[in-house]
Amino acid sequence: MQWLHLLCLSLLVLGCILNVHGGNNVLDCCLRTSETPIPRRIVQDYRLQLVQDGCNIPAAVFITTKGKRLCAPLQAPWVIRLQEKLDAISARKAKAQGK
Repeated sequence: MQWLHLLCLSLLVLGCILNVHGGNNVLDCCLRTSETPIPRRIVQDYRLQLVQDGCNIPAAVFITTKGKRLCAPLQAPWVIRLQEKLDAISARKAKAQGK
């Protein structure tokens, strides 16, 4: 009878752990960033990685034309300029599609 209680308790604890950690919801986070500037010609898009989204560090994640994800520090001047260029390109594309 005790083993049944232990089994139930173990299943309850396991269920709580899976619930807290989101089961199979794995975040794809940058673990570090690089200070090396990324050339605009190889970048097609970017996204922001924020601590409040569940990652350990904030970063700009640039997606290359070959599908690689390159992590850069959010506040670096070259990162901000590259984001602005990509935003301008996206705005022009959206405006052209809206005509």
